[in-house]
Amino acid sequence: MFQNIQIKKFYYSPVKSFNFIEDNKLNILKDKGIKNDRIFAFVRNKTEQEAIKFQNKQYLRNNQSYLSVKNTPLLNSYQVTFKDDQLIIYKECKELIAIKDFNFLNLQKVPFEIKKEEDGLKDKNIFFLYNPSSPFFDMINDNVISLINLESLRDFEAKSGLKVDHERFRANIVIDGLPAMQELELVKKKIKIGNVVLNVFCNTPRCKATNFPYRSRITDINLPQKLNETYSHIDFGIYLKPITSGQIFLNDTVSILDD
Repeated sequence: MFQNIQIKKFYYSPVKSFNFIEDNKLNILKDKGIKNDRIFAFVRNKTEQEAIKFQNKQYLRNNQSYLSVKNTPLLNSYQVTFKDDQLIIYKECKELIAIKDFNFLNLQKVPFEIKKEEDGLKDKNIFFLYNPSSPFFDMINDNVISLINLESLRDFEAKSGLKVDHERFRANIVIDGLPAMQELELVKKKIKIGNVVLNVFCNTPRCKATNFPYRSRITDINLPQKLNETYSHIDFGIYLKPITSGQIFLNDTVSILDD
C-alpha cells in the first residue's frame, strides 16, 4: 500500500506527563504496550485509599484525576531516568530524588520532594503511583502505543504557518515517508514493524497539553484549535495496540498489512 516508510525516533516515558527517553529500540509487550512506558503517574484529589485503588484497578481510572501537563504545566520542568530498576527525578538538571523501592508508602517521597520545589502544590493532595502490569495511559482502559508521521507535521506547518516541535505530541514512534495524514486512514488495519504486529486502534484526538512546547511551562499556540481550523478535526497521529510481543528497532521495515 505504501512504500519507504522509515522509523525516525523511538520514545518511552516512565512517568506519565514527564519527559520521555529516546532509544534505538523498544520492547513491545502484547496487549500491554511498551515496557516501562507510563508505569508511574501522579494522581490528585484522592484519599490514600482511593489512590491505591486508582493504582491497582485500571477500570477505576479517569483522566481528570491525573496530575498532568494539561492541569499542571510545571511538570514540564521535571525529567527522569529509569535504569537498573532505579528511578531518578530531576528538576532542570538538579537531582531531587532517587528511588528503587516502589511500594506505595515509599513512592510518596516523590510528591514530598516536588512539593518542596513548587509553592503551588504545597497544599495539594497528590500521590505517586506505580503499576507495571497496568500502565497509566491516556486511553483509560486500553493499553496503547502512539505514533505520529513527520510528513503530516510538515503539512500542518505549511498550511498553518506555524513551527511545531514534534516532541510536544509525546509520541512513542515517529515515522517518515508516509503521505501527509494518510496514517489517519489506517484505523482498523494492522501494521507490522519488524516482526511485531499492531492493530491501528484509533486516531489520536489532541488536547490542550499540546499547547505547550516540550519541556516548557508556557503555552505558545492553541494546537487543537489550529488543527481544527486546518483539517476540520483535532486528530494528529494514531494509537496502536500490539497483538504480538517482540523488540522493534530503528532500522526495521514498516509495512501495512492487507485486510
